[in-house]
Amino acid sequence: MNYKIEKLSDIKYDKNAYEDLANQIYYLTDHLSSDYPKHYDWFFKKHLPFVGNGKREILFVRNHNNVCGVAFLKKEEDEKKICTFYVAEHGRNMGIGRTLMNASFEFLETTTPMITMPSEKVQYFLHFIFKNKWEITQIIEGYYVKDADEVVFNGKLEEKVNN
Repeated sequence: MNYKIEKLSDIKYDKNAYEDLANQIYYLTDHLSSDYPKHYDWFFKKHLPFVGNGKREILFVRNHNNVCGVAFLKKEEDEKKICTFYVAEHGRNMGIGRTLMNASFEFLETTTPMITMPSEKVQYFLHFIFKNKWEITQIIEGYYVKDADEVVFNGKLEEKVNN
């Protein structure tokens, strides 16, 4: 099945729809706060305000008008990164992840973007890791959450100044 990839920046012309979608997208990913405690501030203060500037984007897929898959992307000259990638349980095993990942590669202009994830989530990305020859470039203990390893593919995270 083919799913339509939408860009949040394409909705900016309709302020109400944009805000509704931004909130729906955030709430779909809110549970990620357990792995990324500053997810709320990062989403609303660092990522969302810059969506559509050519360097930040949110791609999403809807199934029956509900957002079921998202990719938060950052494309700088020195960093092409998938900041967040998530497909809701009810949207899995339907090709949504593959479609969304391919659109992410197209936006970022690479099949080897930087992406980080908690070590226990690596299993969900094995298909992409092997197919696209992603390389583990760092494993950082306690980077976002104490006693949790963050696995970095295809890039480097800056060392934290304050833990």
